[in-house]
Amino acid sequence: MSVRRLAPYGVAVGGVLAITGAIGVITSLASVSGLSALYLLLVLWLGARWGRGPAVAGSVAAFLLYDFFFVPPVGTFSVRGPAELIELAVLLAVALVTSQLAASLRRERASAEAIASDVRALYELSTAMLRAQDVAPALGMVTERAKALAPVERFAIVAADGSELAGDPLSAEELKQAKWVYDNGRAVGVAMKDGAVAPMRVHGATDPLGYLPLSSGVAVMQLSGADDRVLGALIGLADLLLDRRRAAQESERVRGLEASDRLKTAILSSLSHELKSPIATLRAGLTALIAPQAGMGAEQRELMTDMDHQAARLDRMVSDLLALSRLEAGVALDVEPHSFADLVGTSVRQMSSELNGHDVSIHIPEDLPDVEVDEGQVGRVLANLLENAVEWSQKGGAIEVGAAARDGRLEVWVENEGPAITPTDLDRVFDSFYTRRAKGTGLGLAIVKRVVEAHGGRVSAENRRRGPRFTFTLPLAPTRVTT
Repeated sequence: MSVRRLAPYGVAVGGVLAITGAIGVITSLASVSGLSALYLLLVLWLGARWGRGPAVAGSVAAFLLYDFFFVPPVGTFSVRGPAELIELAVLLAVALVTSQLAASLRRERASAEAIASDVRALYELSTAMLRAQDVAPALGMVTERAKALAPVERFAIVAADGSELAGDPLSAEELKQAKWVYDNGRAVGVAMKDGAVAPMRVHGATDPLGYLPLSSGVAVMQLSGADDRVLGALIGLADLLLDRRRAAQESERVRGLEASDRLKTAILSSLSHELKSPIATLRAGLTALIAPQAGMGAEQRELMTDMDHQAARLDRMVSDLLALSRLEAGVALDVEPHSFADLVGTSVRQMSSELNGHDVSIHIPEDLPDVEVDEGQVGRVLANLLENAVEWSQKGGAIEVGAAARDGRLEVWVENEGPAITPTDLDRVFDSFYTRRAKGTGLGLAIVKRVVEAHGGRVSAENRRRGPRFTFTLPLAPTRVTT
């Protein structure tokens, strides 16, 4: 045992000898009772200063010296009577209890000081972490603080994609293991319970590292000691930093997507505007060439007619692109009360040539309330749904348009007789540029969804017994109060 560790015991024995001498001097001058309590003060100080061992040594030394010098017969370790024996026993018992209490107080104080020190360190680290603009330096601070703990031999933080962010360098195999831990959400070699981290060695395992999955990464560590709550708190801070890093990356990705969408919308809008005039001129010229007055032969007129149909298709495509770009740009709707029956009638008349040969039925109650909508945009919705119904029904197939007021809104459906939509495509049919046709832009149903949602409604597709049905909702106009 080193001299430094023996010193408290020497102080204990020396202190007992000094108190014994002081008691001897006092008793030689006057008769004073209760002087044995002076030993208790020494024992209490020894327990508070160095713990239980020196305090117990002082208690035993006090018992023996007090018995030898002051308990009759003096100069021996024998006791004259029961009273003296009880006095010595009480002295020893009180000294031992006092030493135990003092040692416990010392341990509690040391523990409280350690906890306070850890709390201050964690507070300072958390404050510095929150002030850091970049996550990487903050993760570096966490790993450095973790490596300073006694049971931690190695410590590192790995991102969800398997790249190391901070801490001790890891090998390619260790990074691969960390990626596996994150993907499977299973800890390897360590466990966290009630905020404390502890090593868990698996029989037959050769990897000394432990891997703890976090919400956005993995904490990799090598521990040599028991549970450590400070390490658990540091891992919690690292987890928060990883979440902050993921949120920053997601925000950056969203900003990039928004910029890309704005650029796409601007390009589509510009192209649509620029193409409208030449297409209109082209169609006007083709119409003039098809006229009998142009003197074209039958074959030329047939060619011109086909070119006019293709130009009309291109005109609809450009119109769809322009409409979609305006909707995505958030152009305000021009909403007014309208009779929905009139809107349906207008759309059916405009598409009379396309609907020719189909069995079209319209089911709209006469007492149906007005709807508060943008007439042009809702007309486009009906036209696109009717065009889709014509596209996917055979010649002579039934097409049904219906409406009913339900739960304070107008529910509209367009159903056609034809092949069912694949269940996995029931939601995808409303995506931009998605189409089931070999030819087509895939914008018709996407525009339907944008217009309906701009009116605060919803649209869906389902397969009925005879074919697909598209259903959407529109707001009803406020009821007018007459006086």
